[in-house]
Amino acid sequence: MRPRIGITSWHHRDSDKLERWEGIRDTYTGAVLAAGGLPFILPIAGDDPEVIGGYLEQVNGLLFSGGEDVAPACYGEAVDERCQAPDDERDLFEILLARMALRRPIPVLGICRGLQVLNVAAGGTLHQDLACRPGTMAYHSASGPDRRKLIHGVRVHSGSRLHAIMRVSEAMVTSTHHQFVKYLAPGFRIAAESVEDGIVEAVEHPGHPFLVAVQWHPERLYQDHPEHLALFRALVAAAAAVKR
Repeated sequence: MRPRIGITSWHHRDSDKLERWEGIRDTYTGAVLAAGGLPFILPIAGDDPEVIGGYLEQVNGLLFSGGEDVAPACYGEAVDERCQAPDDERDLFEILLARMALRRPIPVLGICRGLQVLNVAAGGTLHQDLACRPGTMAYHSASGPDRRKLIHGVRVHSGSRLHAIMRVSEAMVTSTHHQFVKYLAPGFRIAAESVEDGIVEAVEHPGHPFLVAVQWHPERLYQDHPEHLALFRALVAAAAAVKR
């Protein structure tokens, strides 16, 4: 049986605001399927350790998906006017999910917001906007129509787990974020940086069996770029090893 990969979901309200949905883009599930995994969408379920523990018992790996800003209160900062409205329910759920996952040998892949959630859950902080760091390029926050385009290059650190997975020293990536790592969480290490301005583009945790997170969106690239599909294949392979 394929390894079960739990994917975090997000809230969406319909046009008349009367109903709220939980869902995920099909590029996430498609990437997991293409990599040999069996995707399971995880509903946002508050910060109940019993419920979250139940989720973790049912999956062999986790994928933290992209989405809205992480609330600055989660890392002890006041809200900057450039920070977008957070989803407090999602923050509570994902941060506890991440903390519980860090204490287990469950493989974890974070994407965009997922990287930020993992960094915050482990004790790191974020820049609330690109403009908060002098010299940061504005192109990191690409517009909606450009969300699938390759925007800039990243330099993958030699000797990192990410380098072993992607097997490239540089790669072109999408970029649709305006928040990014400020202080790295204890125990994490930087695995990739943007070529031009050096912002953190990937992190990993050497002390965890498999924890890798990237700031770009490989689920938008996996069909045409094998180095990005490799991230999902590595997650599924690690999940298969745990399953055995």
